[in-house]
Amino acid sequence: MERRTQRRIELRIPVELILPDHKQIHAITRDLSWGGALVQLSEPIQVEVKTLMIILPWSKGKSIRAQAQILRREPLDQSDSLIALRFTSLSPRNQNRLERLLQMLLRHDTKAPQESVPLFRDLEVIVSDPEELRQIFMQLIEGRYTATVFESYEVGQSIRLSIVPNLELPDLHLRARVIGVEKVDLKGYNWTELYNLSLLLEHPKRAIRDFINLVLRQISESESGLSTFSTLSRAPDWLCSVAGAINRALDDNDTSSNLTSYLSEETAQQSYLESEFPEVIQRLIAAWGDVEGFDQIFSRLLLDNCNLPNGWPRHVWAELEFLQELHDLAFGLPERRRGPSKGGRA
Repeated sequence: MERRTQRRIELRIPVELILPDHKQIHAITRDLSWGGALVQLSEPIQVEVKTLMIILPWSKGKSIRAQAQILRREPLDQSDSLIALRFTSLSPRNQNRLERLLQMLLRHDTKAPQESVPLFRDLEVIVSDPEELRQIFMQLIEGRYTATVFESYEVGQSIRLSIVPNLELPDLHLRARVIGVEKVDLKGYNWTELYNLSLLLEHPKRAIRDFINLVLRQISESESGLSTFSTLSRAPDWLCSVAGAINRALDDNDTSSNLTSYLSEETAQQSYLESEFPEVIQRLIAAWGDVEGFDQIFSRLLLDNCNLPNGWPRHVWAELEFLQELHDLAFGLPERRRGPSKGGRA
């Protein structure tokens, strides 16, 4: 009997499948999980087709796109058939949306038999030393990661890899697939079972490489190795927050870029925020692309008033309002807000 490691949520929504030859097929989902989806379609897919892209609807006309592998096919009545898909690669933004969709569906899922089945397994790696973090990044930058763990994992299983630095840095949450599990004997640990775990990251290599190159360089350029990120200690998860800034700021393949250069790429003159409040730019980088996270950070900025008696200077507040409007237009409004934030000036 199959032992489920991920919760499957019954869901019937229209989706679009894009085949390698760019042919588009409309289908309906039967269920959705962290690892993939079961979809029903009314026209056959050639046996030669092994991979495709699935597009699920998201809010405000946006979508969730995932590269997927066809695991199995099952004919139904007449011309209909079922195909089981396994997600193999998602951009950070699409992974963020998928997680949010699953969390939302989970709140309304009343299927009792799966109550004890989580959405995904989470492997947490706690890092307490900057050099150790560098070594981990050197693995991740190649799209892989190996670790010794106390529990066995199923080969082929998709999990969440959480890098948790005890260094005032934001946690990094990555999507990864188990590609190898080997039991090991380690002196001094005969009281428990240990396994060498090999993971393959399920994100585009460019997104991982650009982000980690940026982090490694900033750590190197910082005297303490930590101060560059001191304002990001409360930032949301990487896949929920940094991805949007990375996708835009590094779209020209220049890993030295960041959100400040993106915002001012059409002019050589720095903005007031860049020149007077660079730490604010860093905080906005941390939440760019995450609707709720950006709103929370913006609300804190509004309440902080930069610790000035008269609040934010008018010219700086105008730039903050512009960034909020830009973010609202690009990613949508948060649930608690229906218009621009008011305040910030006495």
